[in-house]
Amino acid sequence: MSSVATTSDAVRAAAAGLSDEVRETAIRVGTIFRHLVSYDDGGEALRAIDAHGLSFVQFKVLMELYVADPDEAPYIQELSVCLGTPTPSLSRAVEGLVQKDLVSRCEDPDDRRRRRVALTSAGREVLDQFYLSRVAGVIEFAAGLTGVQRQAFDAAVGSLLEREDIASVYESVQGVMPR
Repeated sequence: MSSVATTSDAVRAAAAGLSDEVRETAIRVGTIFRHLVSYDDGGEALRAIDAHGLSFVQFKVLMELYVADPDEAPYIQELSVCLGTPTPSLSRAVEGLVQKDLVSRCEDPDDRRRRRVALTSAGREVLDQFYLSRVAGVIEFAAGLTGVQRQAFDAAVGSLLEREDIASVYESVQGVMPR
């Protein structure tokens, strides 16, 4: 069975028995997500990924490293847990990124079995291209909201920031948003 079929089955199973309210919320979140991913950049952000031949897992690694503390580069095992990707798959993805000179990998001096991974300047450049095109779209989207829409949006999202999983993402994004 292909991974697409498995994913499709998983989505159908998750959607089975949803209340109309939860289904509608999922549709709305998906709509906003899709809009923001493709908002007014003519596909430039996705072309940046494609131009470097990045897999989805490789892109996830780059995104995680982009917001990571550069003085505390994560271990491959930590990235594996954080991204929900098996360590062998993540190791292969990192090896591909090393070959493309988008990340560096170095041994831990205290434990030679562990490797830290960090963005190279070339990797940061790729992510800057992607991220900044998305930031421009998100800023334009936010600026296009009326005051009432922005207050409603901020109130809804603000209440979600109380969740630890979302709060940690907010903090990392807040740290790289230009002023």
